[in-house]
Amino acid sequence: MGKKWFIILIAMICLTGCGQQSEEQSESTVDFVELLPQQSEPIIIREPQSEEQTLTEEEETTTTEEKTVIPFADRNEVNYSVESAGYEDTLNGNGEVKVEYPQLADMADVDLQNRINENIRQMALQGTQEEGLKAYELSYEIATQGSGILSVIFRGYSNYEGTAYPDNIVKTLNLDLTTGNNLRLKDYADIAQIVSGLETTSDYEIVSPDVEMSDFAAFLNNGYVTDYAMTLLDYDADFGNSSLIPAGYSCIRNNHVVLFVETEHAMGDYVEIEFTGEL
Repeated sequence: MGKKWFIILIAMICLTGCGQQSEEQSESTVDFVELLPQQSEPIIIREPQSEEQTLTEEEETTTTEEKTVIPFADRNEVNYSVESAGYEDTLNGNGEVKVEYPQLADMADVDLQNRINENIRQMALQGTQEEGLKAYELSYEIATQGSGILSVIFRGYSNYEGTAYPDNIVKTLNLDLTTGNNLRLKDYADIAQIVSGLETTSDYEIVSPDVEMSDFAAFLNNGYVTDYAMTLLDYDADFGNSSLIPAGYSCIRNNHVVLFVETEHAMGDYVEIEFTGEL
């Protein structure tokens, strides 16, 4: 009996062990990787960007134009003064010349001040030694005095031997106080906008007395000016090109463009017009 029970016990132990081994083998043969979907790349969850971050990135990627500071608008920061100088000549007893012109003083850069003053003097005295001149008179007025620009208008007349009447004179200087050069109309104004105004007789007022808009418009349209743009590009003196004869003159007054258009003597030799739009 003892031997019989021993054999039965051994058999039960074998059956229990074999069952556990079978379960372990069945569990280890399951491939969980095959049950998952294949992913070519890992999934990355990103936090949504805030509105502030989006605006910052747009500001970094968007190129914005810098606002141009208008040098003739800052009149409250002027750090120089303007004095008057004069020139007189009797033309060897054959005539008389009287010229008044401005000179700058108290500028921090003395060399620049001297160069500007010499350019002003030469401009004002130009034409005072021409042959046959009997009389020449010129005075000035300051149209704009800013920290970056000085805009000057010269007015007067000249008279020559053999002429029936004197001619009215007008000149202007728009001095860049950082370089000493003269700014021409094309350097500071929108030529296309001015052309449009002249063609449509709009956006400007006639300053010259006794000149009607209809008469001035008729003068412009009678063929005297065949190409407005090309004519305006030749406005104002160029210190770098003394041989250039300006087609007209311009200045800056109250932040507006002012043109002096050469006309026939019956209209005063030139007509002064001021555009209403600000620079």
